[in-house]
Amino acid sequence: MKKKIGIYIHIPFCKQHCFYCHFVTVPFESQLVDDYLNSVIKEIQLKSNSGYVIDSIYLGGGSPSLLEAKHFFSLMESILKCFRLASNTEVSIECNPEDITIEKLRVLKKAGFNRLSIGIQSFIEGDLKYLQRGHSVNQSLEAVSSALEFSFSNLNVDFIIGLPTQNEKSLDLNFSHIERFNIPHVSCYLLENVLPSRSSEESQYILYNFTRKRLKAFIHYEVSNFCRPGFECSHNLKYWKNQDYIGIGLAASGYENETDYQNLDQMDLYIDSISQNKLPVKEVNTLNPVNRKIVAGLRLLEGVSLSSFQYHKKELEFLLTENLLIKVGKKIAVNPEKILLLNEILAYFI
Repeated sequence: MKKKIGIYIHIPFCKQHCFYCHFVTVPFESQLVDDYLNSVIKEIQLKSNSGYVIDSIYLGGGSPSLLEAKHFFSLMESILKCFRLASNTEVSIECNPEDITIEKLRVLKKAGFNRLSIGIQSFIEGDLKYLQRGHSVNQSLEAVSSALEFSFSNLNVDFIIGLPTQNEKSLDLNFSHIERFNIPHVSCYLLENVLPSRSSEESQYILYNFTRKRLKAFIHYEVSNFCRPGFECSHNLKYWKNQDYIGIGLAASGYENETDYQNLDQMDLYIDSISQNKLPVKEVNTLNPVNRKIVAGLRLLEGVSLSSFQYHKKELEFLLTENLLIKVGKKIAVNPEKILLLNEILAYFI
């Protein structure tokens, strides 16, 4: 029986590196982009497996929307040559608002993409200035409108919450645009890579809980993700449900056959490894599958089956007593009021 599996492809190129981003990125250079994409295609060939059926593809970054038409078509062609695709494969790409044009949308649709994730971050100019983003509010509004008009109905919008420039009123304005466009999926990430303080932590707690209440018309299915029924991100669910996915590209992570791995994170070493027909793996880690299921699954608001904690009864009893975890039917979940303590909770199972 063939195994259903996802593919994540990392496109590290950016016009600028955002101070809050913790992903591996490199400056955009046309020749380097071509060289890198040739290596990525070769890595896809090295990973070719007739026993796999691909049911999700995700281009993340970086800024994948900077790529040209030839890159999108060659990437998808290489996947089609090396793997069998499921009939309902979700094919996602992360986009910057300023990169979205009618021509680019046409190319993406023709190449096979059916889900867009647009890095809006905020519909407030002051927030965008603080984040040093390369787009304006008008460009964001036009990008969302164009994507929907071009039949990208499976659409996600990224927000960053917890900015010093934010308050409940400005967040409410942000989310009013979600209602206006009837956007089906929203990701709300807490601002990272800034010096923490008691006031900033309190502000993040207030704004995060305001977000949860404001988006009550959505299903809050994962710590940072909200959707209308049926619009969960199939690819990202693989991460949280402990399912296999292939990692392709610079610093990309993958999980296959109960083994986590991460690719080399230096461009010259990555390209050199591929040129020698060697998989560019930097690290391999085999975490106890039971522990991994708990650590990944507790990010989902539905929780993890109670049976998963058979080797962690003391830890479970303590966390239930402290009201950090709660019972939801036959599952154990993080208390929604304690989600911002998730990292501390997960530490008991690592």
